[in-house]
Amino acid sequence: MGEATKKVVVLGAGMVGSAIARDLAADSGLRVDVADVRPEALERAAARATSLGTVRADLGNPEAVRRMVGGYDLVVGALPSVIGFQAVRAAVEAGRDCVDISFMPESALELSALACARGVTAVVDCGVAPGLSNMMAGHAAARLDPCERVEIYVGGLPVERQWPFDYKAGFAPWDVLEEYTRPARLVEHGRVVVKEPLSEPELVDVPGVGTLEAFNTDGLRTLVDTLKAPFMKEKTLRWPGHAELMRVLKATGFFSLEPLEVAGCRVRPRDLTAALLFPRWTFEEGEADLTVMRVRVEGRLGKERVAYGWDLVDHFHQATGLRSMSRTTGYVATSVARLLAAGRFRRPGVHPPEVLGAEERVLTHVLADLAARGVRCRATVTPLA
Repeated sequence: MGEATKKVVVLGAGMVGSAIARDLAADSGLRVDVADVRPEALERAAARATSLGTVRADLGNPEAVRRMVGGYDLVVGALPSVIGFQAVRAAVEAGRDCVDISFMPESALELSALACARGVTAVVDCGVAPGLSNMMAGHAAARLDPCERVEIYVGGLPVERQWPFDYKAGFAPWDVLEEYTRPARLVEHGRVVVKEPLSEPELVDVPGVGTLEAFNTDGLRTLVDTLKAPFMKEKTLRWPGHAELMRVLKATGFFSLEPLEVAGCRVRPRDLTAALLFPRWTFEEGEADLTVMRVRVEGRLGKERVAYGWDLVDHFHQATGLRSMSRTTGYVATSVARLLAAGRFRRPGVHPPEVLGAEERVLTHVLADLAARGVRCRATVTPLA
């Protein structure tokens, strides 16, 4: 007899969630549903994958999530950061294995003891960055003794620059504002330091793309605690000029969450900013984007110093109509989800991606899955002086 079909539910039918659901639904060994409160989002997702089921549910209600996911073998979370943590907790409480991509402000590792008690394996921050970048850093750090430096540069961009923002959002726009407001943690001389997001801009030349601008964001995530390299930083990439405009808006107070009274009404500035920006940051149907990521990890390998490197440049996929950010983020999550569904990674607890990356077979598996879907990384090991 063949192996039983596994039931999977994807929480969120947004740009990335629908790409995740579509990819998993193509697997004959999985029965996949996608859940969302928005009927139009469910209709769009189902129209692109005939074998995909849909469930209308209020994913902002943890109790509703807990009840719903109890009927599945595996949960894949693709929700905005503000409800990501409570969704992961609901899956863990329901005793269901979980893969999550949300950019949550909380530390999901706090749920690890509960996951162990429930026999749940959960992998969080499992997108392109954080996610694949963490796997690469964990892979290199496990082989270097000592690991000396980790540098990650990553960004999603529109191919065509349009004044004044030179930017559109390939994932939840609210989480873009989180990147621009959440304090950035870096490691310098072995100590965690906190810097302003959008700070320390520098220009970076990317072959085939052009000159981009990099600035500090809080993208190291769990790497700050799990790796022992004395120097670590993560910077977000945008077209030059975007960061300066965001700094002006931030300094003026447009990103504040403190309510203001205006003409007798109380309003949070960030809510108003979001309402004004998000329509202009939304990609048109078929509008091209690209994803750029550069990871460098330096240290000693045996008797010589080397740099492990990975370079990724991915573009909008015309044949499927999927944006690059949806593909690069979503396919990392689906690759790990398949590992969990097949029982090839089974370790009760909540795990960041660098834990998986330390096992060579996992990174090899994920990179092969990405390559099979047209997302290719160039890997190098370069001797250093």
